[in-house]
Amino acid sequence: MPVPVAPEREVFAVSAPRLIGSLLRSGSVLFSILVLVSLVFAVVISGDPAPAFAILPGFLGIAGFVWQRFAGEFGFRAALSPDGIRLRHGLLEARAQTVPPGRVQAVKISQGPLWRGKDWWRVEMNVAGYGGTQNQQTETVLLPVGDRQEALLVLWLVIPDLGTADPQGLLDAALSGSGEGHGFVTDPRRARWLNPLTWRRNGVAMTDRAVLLRGGRFVRRLVVVPHERTQSLGLAQGPLQRRLRVASFALHSTPGPIAPVMPHLDQEVAGALLSEQASRARIARAAAAPERWMTTAPRSEDA
Repeated sequence: MPVPVAPEREVFAVSAPRLIGSLLRSGSVLFSILVLVSLVFAVVISGDPAPAFAILPGFLGIAGFVWQRFAGEFGFRAALSPDGIRLRHGLLEARAQTVPPGRVQAVKISQGPLWRGKDWWRVEMNVAGYGGTQNQQTETVLLPVGDRQEALLVLWLVIPDLGTADPQGLLDAALSGSGEGHGFVTDPRRARWLNPLTWRRNGVAMTDRAVLLRGGRFVRRLVVVPHERTQSLGLAQGPLQRRLRVASFALHSTPGPIAPVMPHLDQEVAGALLSEQASRARIARAAAAPERWMTTAPRSEDA
């Protein structure tokens, strides 16, 4: 007897014009255009096609990357079902996967400089069991491109409760804010020699449910790790960091596109965060109730 398919409710869909617009505003396409213009200019000035043969392989590599992203994320749709979050996407090869929220270890929301006018964001994830898969580039995407509300909606699907009284204010500060506020701890002023552009932007905040790591000046990034998903913790301190009395605080996650690291915190603050997060992670794992979808492995199939 065929197994009945669980019902689903579509949450969002990424239109083709928005996907194309996001790619045209990406750094890869901009770099490709600059390379192409430089290539044409060099050939016209020198009258020698040799520069074209020298630069063409790199240009083709970037063009191939852009095409792969377009084909892989075309027709991206997400729906909710009792099994988890169902994702469908693909132009030449249609793919469908079901992601149980209990297997999502970390979430990253990022925004390139050319996306700020539209307030577009990209959401990626680390999923237990996805490390080393052949199609990890597309299987770890929760939202290829969307506005701020859509990006936050995707975050709520995975982490419905951030454990704070003002989640909207915290996320606004995390996505586009800088400096201290809403519980963020930033790099000390002396760390500006190591991070001259981002030392005020880099910051970490802890809530009752998760750790938020904020960074990036030109490419804004926010990484959210639930306490119970913390695999292990680490501190790193290089020779320059020792002279400036700063250290890097890291939360080790499963293999994927996200590496939760906050560089150049005050060394005493980093040590305190390590102890606090170890305690929070231990308590959260002990209190976490078994989730039904955690008993089912993520599914991915080609059509």
